[in-house]
Amino acid sequence: MSSQRVKLTETFIDQLEMTPAIYRDSDLIGFAIRVNNTCKTFIVEKKVLGKTVRSTIGLHGDLTLAQACDIAKDKLTQMSQGINPNQVKRKTIAEEKVKSDLFQTKPTLKQAFDNYLSHKTLKPRTIKDYTMVVNDYLKDWNAIKLDEISRSMIQAKHSELSHRSMAQANMTMRVLRAIYNYSVEYYLDENDRSILDTHNPIHTLNAKQGWNKIRRRKTYIHEDQLPNWIKAVFEYKDRGQQLETNRDFLLTLVLTGLRREECESLSWTRIDLKYGRITSIDQKNSTPHTLPMGGFLFMLMKKRYAQATNEWVFPSAKSTSGHIVNISKVRQKINKSCGIEFSFHDLRRTFGAIAENLDLGQYTIKHLLNHQDDDRDLTVGSVQLSEKKLRDAMNAIESIILGAYKKNLEAELIPSSLSRKSDQVEFDA
Repeated sequence: MSSQRVKLTETFIDQLEMTPAIYRDSDLIGFAIRVNNTCKTFIVEKKVLGKTVRSTIGLHGDLTLAQACDIAKDKLTQMSQGINPNQVKRKTIAEEKVKSDLFQTKPTLKQAFDNYLSHKTLKPRTIKDYTMVVNDYLKDWNAIKLDEISRSMIQAKHSELSHRSMAQANMTMRVLRAIYNYSVEYYLDENDRSILDTHNPIHTLNAKQGWNKIRRRKTYIHEDQLPNWIKAVFEYKDRGQQLETNRDFLLTLVLTGLRREECESLSWTRIDLKYGRITSIDQKNSTPHTLPMGGFLFMLMKKRYAQATNEWVFPSAKSTSGHIVNISKVRQKINKSCGIEFSFHDLRRTFGAIAENLDLGQYTIKHLLNHQDDDRDLTVGSVQLSEKKLRDAMNAIESIILGAYKKNLEAELIPSSLSRKSDQVEFDA
């Protein structure tokens, strides 16, 4: 291949025959045109870090001489600074390929779920539930491309899971629906369009009315069952019962109507032992809710504080959180001993049912249970309940729940509730 230095012009380049050769520009040193049997290509040549580097600019015909000359000047400037334009080009191509692969490759269910978790702010309990759905109920779909999950697959899976639990089957499909909806907006092509089918296949359950109809639980411990239940709670003996932590936890649940998670995480900073108040944090909206304690619960808290060694009202040496967490085994043993099946939330419903039977009034009951205000009820914001009225209500509920046990239990608690000189809470949250 011959090599010559000439002044490159459009006329000169046009008249070149298709014979392999390189013609170097006499004006812009390093700029040249390379001719082969099929095309003419603008190039630059220059030593970079002691090594001669040749880099392609583009085809004559695609670029004018002036355009090629401008590009050549930029490349030659880079090369004089020790930058190899070929390496820059390869890096750019590789980065574009990675970027293209990221957007063009449709995610599997597992990939979409992991991406969903990494970008969404979810509560720990929600993360746990969603992970169980993907890793257990949908584990055979984890490697399937997300939009390859068809409507017929959805219907079959929902039917299969419904035989195990209708509620879990519905929850599984709601989780999958959330992952799919998010992924449609996340996985886009270079034109900002989703690479997934934008029609969520879960909608087939709506179209075919396939969702399971779940009746809301309304179970609670009836008043005629309470004596047997209270007896079983107070007679419960097991490891870790030296301080009656499990017993007192169950009593606090039924005497306050608190949700399980709210009660488990009670710290001494939320117990006012001077004025007899208890404050929980609503798990749904993270707002504090303060109630006056009934007389028995007040003494129970004083007893527990007299024995306390850390910040938690219901501590646990085994739990990583430091407080008890979902003592289902204890609940099941008490279920068996008294023959009364109950869930932790049944204790909240028991509290509410007794309040209803006492005819305390809807606003009092709503406040006791920390139910959210109905925006349509224009009077609710103007109703102010006195602490005395609420404390009277708490004492009335206590009397029904504890029944004949109340006086004896209060007498048992009085010595321990007075054993500390000060009721000032000393533990940090």
